[in-house]
Amino acid sequence: MAEEKKAEKKSGGGGNKLMIVVIALLLLVLVAVGGLAAYMFTSLHAPAGDAHAEQAAEKPKKKKEGPPIFEKLDTFVVNLAGNGGNMLQVDMQAELASEEAKKKFTEYMPKVRSALILLLSSKSSDELSTPEGKVKLKAQVKKIINESMDAGEEQPVENILFTAFIIQSQ
Repeated sequence: MAEEKKAEKKSGGGGNKLMIVVIALLLLVLVAVGGLAAYMFTSLHAPAGDAHAEQAAEKPKKKKEGPPIFEKLDTFVVNLAGNGGNMLQVDMQAELASEEAKKKFTEYMPKVRSALILLLSSKSSDELSTPEGKVKLKAQVKKIINESMDAGEEQPVENILFTAFIIQSQ
């Protein structure tokens, strides 16, 4: 009987070793499959990244020399949308790409002002009272100005800065 217990212990110990080997092999297979999947995933997306890198190499962004070029817009005072009778007073400056853009900006000013009045008066005080609303408005103003100047692909206006922003409730 003692010999049977020893035989069981020996055979049981072999089963544990077999289990460890099987688990180790499974882990190796999982690591290999994961590595292969990662390689394929990155290789599929790499050409798109390379295409963007090639486009960036073709169109290097010109670094301007000297200070930025700003042009102040006249103060805008508009009634905001909604029934509250709220008003917006805003002063803005446009950061321009070049002196040529500044000249074109001045030439298109009546068209720019008209488009901006329509944009600003379409906003509600709720939209403009949050920081996110102001950031969104800056992007919209930049887009409207560049479109009003018939800029096409080029963007003479690089940035818009609010120098005063007052919402008056009645």
